[in-house]
Amino acid sequence: MPWRYTRPSPRMVGSAEVPELVAQFLAAHIATVEQLDVLLLLVQTPDRWWDARTIGGALGLPEQVSRRTLDALASQNLLAIRITGAVRYQYQPGRPGLDDAARLTADTCRTNHAGVLRLVTHSARRNLRAFADAFRIRRDDDR
Repeated sequence: MPWRYTRPSPRMVGSAEVPELVAQFLAAHIATVEQLDVLLLLVQTPDRWWDARTIGGALGLPEQVSRRTLDALASQNLLAIRITGAVRYQYQPGRPGLDDAARLTADTCRTNHAGVLRLVTHSARRNLRAFADAFRIRRDDDR
């Protein structure tokens, strides 16, 4: 049987379909809506170096949030860092698979922004719940 391209199976999110690669990328690399927004801006401007203040101005984020978000994306091997008068960041994934997944995520956001947002916010709520549960006081008979 000859080789045939098989379309990646979409992950259902409400009524919106999101490719499985995008869902996996979001689960592994994007924890907040701010991270998604910053990544989308950087993917669109791959030759530009950004600092936290400029990103904040472009997206309406406080500088501290921008800095924390950029640092988180850099720690995910999605950004290069240059230290000049300020710390600057550029979209530069550390491996080709990351670039492919990030670009597919950006393309999916253009066609199905709501579906991608649902995945990110669902993941963020799940992480917040797990964090809160870690501090839950349990009786001995609850174990």
